[in-house]
Amino acid sequence: LDISDELSDVIKILKGNEDKIRVVLNKADAVEIQQLMRVYGALMWSLGKVFETPEVVRVYIGSFWEAPPRNPDTAPLLQAEMDDLLDDLR
Repeated sequence: LDISDELSDVIKILKGNEDKIRVVLNKADAVEIQQLMRVYGALMWSLGKVFETPEVVRVYIGSFWEAPPRNPDTAPLLQAEMDDLLDDLR
Protein backbone atom coordinates (compact mmCIF):
# COMPACT_ATOMS: atom_id res chain seq x y z
CA LEU A 1 0.00 0.00 0.00
CA ASP A 2 1.65 3.21 -1.14
CA ILE A 3 0.82 6.80 -0.33
CA SER A 4 0.65 8.79 -3.56
CA ASP A 5 3.21 11.50 -4.21
CA GLU A 6 0.40 14.06 -4.26
CA LEU A 7 -0.93 13.05 -0.84
CA SER A 8 2.59 12.89 0.53
CA ASP A 9 3.22 16.46 -0.69
CA VAL A 10 -0.02 17.68 0.92
CA ILE A 11 0.91 16.07 4.25
CA LYS A 12 4.35 17.68 4.12
CA ILE A 13 2.76 21.08 3.44
CA LEU A 14 0.61 20.61 6.55
CA LYS A 15 3.67 19.91 8.72
CA GLY A 16 3.13 21.37 12.17
CA ASN A 17 -0.62 20.78 11.95
CA GLU A 18 -0.56 17.00 12.19
CA ASP A 19 -2.93 17.14 15.17
CA LYS A 20 -5.64 18.46 12.83
CA ILE A 21 -5.35 15.63 10.29
CA ARG A 22 -7.76 12.70 10.51
CA VAL A 23 -7.04 9.54 8.54
CA VAL A 24 -10.01 7.32 7.72
CA LEU A 25 -9.83 3.82 6.29
CA ASN A 26 -13.28 3.69 4.69
CA LYS A 27 -15.22 0.69 3.33
CA ALA A 28 -13.51 -1.56 5.85
CA ASP A 29 -16.57 -3.81 5.91
CA ALA A 30 -15.75 -5.00 2.40
CA VAL A 31 -12.95 -7.29 3.61
CA GLU A 32 -12.46 -10.06 6.13
CA ILE A 33 -10.78 -9.36 9.48
CA GLN A 34 -7.42 -10.81 8.42
CA GLN A 35 -7.33 -8.68 5.26
CA LEU A 36 -8.36 -5.63 7.26
CA MET A 37 -5.47 -6.09 9.66
CA ARG A 38 -3.02 -6.44 6.76
CA VAL A 39 -4.30 -3.29 5.06
CA TYR A 40 -4.28 -1.40 8.37
CA GLY A 41 -0.69 -2.43 9.07
CA ALA A 42 0.47 -1.49 5.58
CA LEU A 43 -1.30 1.87 5.82
CA MET A 44 0.28 2.60 9.20
CA TRP A 45 3.73 1.72 7.87
CA SER A 46 3.27 3.95 4.81
CA LEU A 47 1.91 6.84 6.87
CA GLY A 48 4.81 6.55 9.29
CA LYS A 49 7.23 7.22 6.45
CA VAL A 50 5.27 10.28 5.28
CA PHE A 51 4.43 11.94 8.61
CA GLU A 52 7.95 11.64 10.04
CA THR A 53 6.70 12.06 13.61
CA PRO A 54 7.59 10.00 16.68
CA GLU A 55 3.92 9.31 17.38
CA VAL A 56 1.84 7.10 15.15
CA VAL A 57 -1.03 8.93 13.47
CA ARG A 58 -4.52 7.78 14.49
CA VAL A 59 -6.29 5.87 11.72
CA TYR A 60 -10.04 5.47 12.10
CA ILE A 61 -11.55 2.36 10.55
CA GLY A 62 -15.10 2.56 9.29
CA SER A 63 -17.69 2.14 6.61
CA PHE A 64 -19.35 5.47 6.06
CA TRP A 65 -22.48 4.82 4.07
CA GLU A 66 -26.14 4.23 4.81
CA ALA A 67 -26.23 0.46 4.32
CA PRO A 68 -25.53 -1.88 7.23
CA PRO A 69 -22.03 -3.39 7.39
CA ARG A 70 -21.50 -6.22 4.90
CA ASN A 71 -19.35 -8.22 7.31
CA PRO A 72 -21.07 -8.82 10.65
CA ASP A 73 -17.76 -9.96 12.22
CA THR A 74 -16.29 -6.46 11.92
CA ALA A 75 -19.50 -4.52 12.65
CA PRO A 76 -18.82 -3.84 16.38
CA LEU A 77 -15.25 -2.67 15.69
CA LEU A 78 -16.34 -0.42 12.83
CA GLN A 79 -19.13 1.12 14.87
CA ALA A 80 -16.80 1.83 17.79
CA GLU A 81 -14.23 3.39 15.43
CA MET A 82 -16.85 5.54 13.70
CA ASP A 83 -18.14 6.70 17.10
CA ASP A 84 -14.57 7.59 18.14
CA LEU A 85 -14.10 9.63 14.96
CA LEU A 86 -17.34 11.54 15.45
CA ASP A 87 -16.44 12.23 19.09
CA ASP A 88 -13.00 13.44 18.01
CA LEU A 89 -14.52 15.82 15.45
CA ARG A 90 -16.87 17.40 17.98
